[in-house]
Amino acid sequence: MKILCLHGKGTSGRIFKSQTASLRSKLETVVPEFEFDFVDGPQPSSPAPDTPLFYEPPHYAFYEGTDIEAIRAGHKWLRGILEQNGPYDGVLMFSQGCALVSSYMLYQQWYEPNAPPPFQFAMFICGGIPITALKNLGVHVSKEVEDLDVRTKKQLLEKTTAEVTRDRWQLTDYASVVRRAQFDSDDCFGLNLNRIPAELKIRIPTVHVFGEKDPRLPASIQLAGFCDPYIRKVYNHGGGHEIPRAKDISEELAQLLQWCAIRGTWPGQDMIHH
Repeated sequence: MKILCLHGKGTSGRIFKSQTASLRSKLETVVPEFEFDFVDGPQPSSPAPDTPLFYEPPHYAFYEGTDIEAIRAGHKWLRGILEQNGPYDGVLMFSQGCALVSSYMLYQQWYEPNAPPPFQFAMFICGGIPITALKNLGVHVSKEVEDLDVRTKKQLLEKTTAEVTRDRWQLTDYASVVRRAQFDSDDCFGLNLNRIPAELKIRIPTVHVFGEKDPRLPASIQLAGFCDPYIRKVYNHGGGHEIPRAKDISEELAQLLQWCAIRGTWPGQDMIHH
């Protein structure tokens, strides 16, 4: 079973391989036939602000900036990887890797509705869909959502924890907001998920891993809202914008990825796409 592995902005395939070593070791003891393919993004990049000093360059990104041309160029690169190195059964991503794949899948579903999905299952870690891509696809994005997106990205660069960035979602109510926003709602951190057409809902089994202290937590929950709640699991690792490595959490993530892979390759899953 072949899994494409896509790193975060300002890191690399080599770094992502190191960051996921604990998760993969737990998984490979149960499912040894998993094969992980780590690739570097096409754009040289400065190191991510949370990249430890012992991770030496080079560092990469899948695209630079937030304009739609850059994102679509990233999609073109990803399509080339799929054609050259695929097919892949699943995809494992962190941060910008999540943004690349989630938006790629939405564009494919919208413009190529009869094409099979590029993956049978996906695990998203601390990532969301680019707001620019949602607007380009016709999703109504309020100024409140845009402002929240800009603010949380700034807080991430400044290494601010989500504990001090609650805004109108106050700390005392934050946990319930997160729980409610994981399902179709009129207010998933400002997005009305009930107005999203079916063509813009990801219909493969997914796992969404987020940290309650991650400033980008709203983006992770919004992405979960774009995925089918009946074949989706959501997991709070309790930390920030990071790939958790604690033994107990790695075991949980390995079980979730195993569930996702089994569900995604179940023969009846193909019927969902037709």
